[in-house]
Amino acid sequence: MTGLGALIRLILRRDRVLLPVWILISAVLPATIAASTARLYADQAARDAFTHASMNSPAQLATRGVIYDASVGGLTAWTLGSSGALIGGLISILLVIRHTRVEEETGRRELLSSGVVGRHAPLAAALVVVLAANLLLGLLSVPGLVANGLPAGSSLLFGLSSAAAGWCLAAVAAVAAQLTAGSGTARGIAIATSGVFFGIRSLADSGGIGWLAWLSPFGWVRLTRPYGGDHWWALAVAVVFVAVAGAAAFALSARRDLAGGLLPTRAGPAEGALGGAFALAGRLHRGTLIGFTVGFAAIGGLIGFSARGLDTQLDTQTLRQLAETIGGPGAGVADVFFTFILYVMSQLVAGAALVSALRARAEEAAGRADLLLSTPVGRLHWALGHLFYAVVGPALLLAVLGGVAGLAYDGGPLRVAGATLAYLPAVWTVVGVAVLLFGVLPRLAAAVSWSVLGLILAVDLVAEFKLADGFVLELSPFVHVPALLLGRGAPAAALLGLTAVAAALAAAGLVVLRRRDLAPSS
Repeated sequence: MTGLGALIRLILRRDRVLLPVWILISAVLPATIAASTARLYADQAARDAFTHASMNSPAQLATRGVIYDASVGGLTAWTLGSSGALIGGLISILLVIRHTRVEEETGRRELLSSGVVGRHAPLAAALVVVLAANLLLGLLSVPGLVANGLPAGSSLLFGLSSAAAGWCLAAVAAVAAQLTAGSGTARGIAIATSGVFFGIRSLADSGGIGWLAWLSPFGWVRLTRPYGGDHWWALAVAVVFVAVAGAAAFALSARRDLAGGLLPTRAGPAEGALGGAFALAGRLHRGTLIGFTVGFAAIGGLIGFSARGLDTQLDTQTLRQLAETIGGPGAGVADVFFTFILYVMSQLVAGAALVSALRARAEEAAGRADLLLSTPVGRLHWALGHLFYAVVGPALLLAVLGGVAGLAYDGGPLRVAGATLAYLPAVWTVVGVAVLLFGVLPRLAAAVSWSVLGLILAVDLVAEFKLADGFVLELSPFVHVPALLLGRGAPAAALLGLTAVAAALAAAGLVVLRRRDLAPSS
């Protein structure tokens, strides 16, 4: 652990903007949601009615879980329990990979290791900073909740539960960073694992299989039940998981070579067999794309299984009225369920697309792009090779997600796949933002791109509670996607508009890329 303190200070110096912004937004959001909940549901009767409707909605159960108490605090914890854990966990994964695997991939870790730095100090420094940041944002959320009249003890438990979700996924990222030599693949493994965990928790709540929740960090966060019994002991499960996964990460780190991974890299042919820059990009993206495809296929199966037969199993007057209120006349419970869950899953696909869109930046930062461009390969041709997989990849993921989900229930694979593919232009818009930033601000492209996706998720969340007006809500590309499963027509204009915006953003980024200098270090 020699040099641990210096490495912690280095990480804090490099993330001096990202960390405070993430912590402050995450700390203020719970109090804002609590105030909005108290305003929207002013009396206990209104809260009871909302709770009854939500607990009879498979979509709400799948996306957010069970409401354990119909109070302002209980509804706040329910609203942010899963979504907050998902956003905080994603940021934790990216930070851990950034300060471990990316450092090795770019050669900076080897440079640091030539000084007085211990073998485990870099991994320990990344985990210390990320775990401390999650703890800080959890603790800072407590005063705002208490100021809204919520119990201090339950508010503290809620804050610690939010921190525990980030801890668990940071530990998952620490293990993933030891498995592969590529940062993109490591992110893919960690994010896909998180998606599976989220799917397990969704199935546990929506399918009535309660014991499954104990197999997922997203389930442990919900099972602490802040404001609804305060099960402090459930935090112990998360702490044990973090300890075991963290110890495993250090053990694996000691058993691999620097800049290498435990999963063997398959040796290439003795003679070059790639047909150009596009073929090279395909080789680089192949592993990550396969991993994401398998992960989203598994999630699609879980979603479809949990929705199987809902139209007959939950054929009650109340649920039929709820489905028609949300989806219009004739809407089925299963279709409403899929509309909600696919909205969330499409944003996860956008995260996977960002991994592909930013791969060119990783190649540039590592210095490999400089070597490639010294051959008869133009910048535009090189960048388009990576952009091709950022465009085609999410189409494949959405098709697999919807197709497998449709096979598992009565909606039909083609119908559900078509509904998921409707989100493709919105995902492409996020990719377009990343390509623009890659051209204009290459050193900040990754951090800002992921922050933009996080803000989109936050906008969708606060808009649901009427904390944002129509103009702010319009900033999210996902709200412009028509709900095809609910029979909402006229999709062409919105989808073509999003596609045009995505193409314009990407084109602007490529134009700037041709004119700027290469920036090998991040």
